[in-house]
Amino acid sequence: MGDLENLQAELKKAQITIKKLERELKLANTTIERNKVVEISKANLSKIVADKKSELEKYMNLLLENCPDIIMLFDRDGKIVYCTDAFLKRGHIPGFGIIQGSTYSTIFSRFTSPDFLAQIDNIYQQTYIHIKSVTAHETIDFGGDGNPRDYSIQTTPMINDKGRPMGIMVLFYDTTELLAAKREAERANVAKSDFLATVSHEIRTPMNAIIGISAMLKSTKLDNEQLNYLKNIENSSRILLGLINDILDFSKIEAGKLELIPEYFSLPGLLQHLQDMFKLLFSEKNLGFRCVWDDGLPEIIYGDEKRISQIIANLLNNALKYTEKGEVNFRVQKDPAPGDQDAAWIRFTVEDTGIGIREDALPRLFTAFEQLDPVRNKKIAGTGLGLVITKRLCGMMGGTISVKSEYNRGSVFTVTIPLQTGSPEDLSEKESALIDFTAPEARVLLVDDIDINLKIAAFLLDFYGIKPDLAKSGLEAIDLAAKNTYDLVFMDQMMPGMDGIEAAQHIRAKGGPLAELPIIALTANAVSGAREMFLTHGFTGFLSKPMDSDALALCLLKWLPEKLIVRK
Repeated sequence: MGDLENLQAELKKAQITIKKLERELKLANTTIERNKVVEISKANLSKIVADKKSELEKYMNLLLENCPDIIMLFDRDGKIVYCTDAFLKRGHIPGFGIIQGSTYSTIFSRFTSPDFLAQIDNIYQQTYIHIKSVTAHETIDFGGDGNPRDYSIQTTPMINDKGRPMGIMVLFYDTTELLAAKREAERANVAKSDFLATVSHEIRTPMNAIIGISAMLKSTKLDNEQLNYLKNIENSSRILLGLINDILDFSKIEAGKLELIPEYFSLPGLLQHLQDMFKLLFSEKNLGFRCVWDDGLPEIIYGDEKRISQIIANLLNNALKYTEKGEVNFRVQKDPAPGDQDAAWIRFTVEDTGIGIREDALPRLFTAFEQLDPVRNKKIAGTGLGLVITKRLCGMMGGTISVKSEYNRGSVFTVTIPLQTGSPEDLSEKESALIDFTAPEARVLLVDDIDINLKIAAFLLDFYGIKPDLAKSGLEAIDLAAKNTYDLVFMDQMMPGMDGIEAAQHIRAKGGPLAELPIIALTANAVSGAREMFLTHGFTGFLSKPMDSDALALCLLKWLPEKLIVRK
């Protein structure tokens, strides 16, 4: 009985063990199956990664093979480890193996000059020492077939994960077409300048006649009707000359050739001149014109008086054109410049009661050749360049311009310009032009091929008691200069046969006193660079047509001997 019980107990234990083993077997089978899945997944993943890597390498190879630029990799010793196919093709090299392991000196000596090799040596050292990219430019004939190309060459250090350079990448970027386009643009710019010079001369020459004759007529006895006609001629001439000047100034700005010429000048004098000029213009339209200069404005400031005057005049002209009733207020204030007691921010504000500007049109306000409301403003003359030029000039001076406007209520334009202050002792001889003087003993030669231009210039010189000799050609001017002793010559630039430049050079070539004789160019060419061109071709100075009486006075005071100046 005891043996049977023991047997049953052992059997039960065996059954329990079997079940446990069955569970473990099942678990083992599950694990085996899972591992099989994992292995299969790993194999699939490895294949996917390998495929992707292969595909990426294929695309990378395609990229490098088809890259139009030359890319070359050099190790620390300057030996080549890689290059794009573009280099092999341009250099007519059958395969990379031919140059593999060669130094950059050996490779480039086939295509470049010793000077460029020395430059590359220096660049290589700079790249390693300073660990930065270096750019050079060179013309290289990689094919040796007489077809050199322009390249921008950039060397860049290849840095490892420890921040150390492992070698250098050299990129040759072909800039031949870009440089050709640049040269073409420069030629076009020169052509444009030549065209503008011609157009400037052709337009300003008759303008000189119109304005000059108007001044001559004004000095004669005229009845009221004739004076009214003359006033209309003067106003139309002023508008037309303003349009011409706007176009020329815009062209200079676009070409980056408009230069500021700063000097010390009287701020109250400038403001008074503008007030006197516009007071008459506003009164003709029955508009109120109120000027307020705040206390504390500097007496003398340093800046380009002509361009500052142009900025203010543009704003006042704008108010004049677009205001039909009411008034225009012109205010000038001084704001202290932080940290500089010798400087000041001068704020010019022009407020009108004109037609105003729509809010949606404000972003286009400073766009060239743009009229914001062409239907409403069809009777208003202008190029749409005034405010564009004003903004550019403000920017060149380090200043700002802003506008607030309400449609049908008016506008407020504010210009702020930083300017250095000075003292009366800083004023140049320009202020002396305000002094009345004559020079009746001065011997002056006037040269121009157009009769009316000679008459106008002679008329202006007559105010100073000067009776000039007249010449109508370059040859006649040379003959008179050789026979007579002159203190000053005014020479037209553009004359048929022998132009003013050639005539001036012939006079100078005679030597003696003629080599130092002051010869002033009279020209309607007002484009950028004209002044410099005349000074380098033997002229002493430059006067633009239409001739300005103040500029003429300055010229006479500057170049006539002091003993000939009779001050009143």
